[in-house]
Amino acid sequence: MLAAANTSTFDGALTCRNPSWTNHMKQPFGIRVLTWFVVLASAGMFVSMLLAILDVGPHFMGGERVTRSEWLHIAAPLVAVIGCMMASIAYAFAAGKSYSRHLVMAIFILIIVYASALGALDMLRHTIMWRAIVNASLFGCVAAWYFYFKPNVAAYFRKLGGR
Repeated sequence: MLAAANTSTFDGALTCRNPSWTNHMKQPFGIRVLTWFVVLASAGMFVSMLLAILDVGPHFMGGERVTRSEWLHIAAPLVAVIGCMMASIAYAFAAGKSYSRHLVMAIFILIIVYASALGALDMLRHTIMWRAIVNASLFGCVAAWYFYFKPNVAAYFRKLGGR
């Protein structure tokens, strides 16, 4: 007697036989933590903009106190873009998108370019400019190591890219 091919994903005892949705790779713990961090940080970016618009609390850039007007004209555009990028990163991490690590690196590059451009145009105090450049460079290097060179994380993103 010929047996028909069993195309069901479950056998009689309701044990799973590797359906397509179980081929999901295990996300590294650091990525799961970073997912929640960028969700909260993104929300914090928009809350900080709202507080600045409402003139609530002091306004700081690069650890230095600035006027509300300076903050709104210089920091707010960058904060808005980074807030949107962080929301995109949170989605990309949660959805398992391989481009998420590139978005993370783009934030640090954006900060360096923005601070350099405003510093060159004398729109930003040079102490604030250098602090932004140094901080973004240092944290960018740590992020580059984590996302591109840490073995388990790099392998995770290579597998995501191969799907």
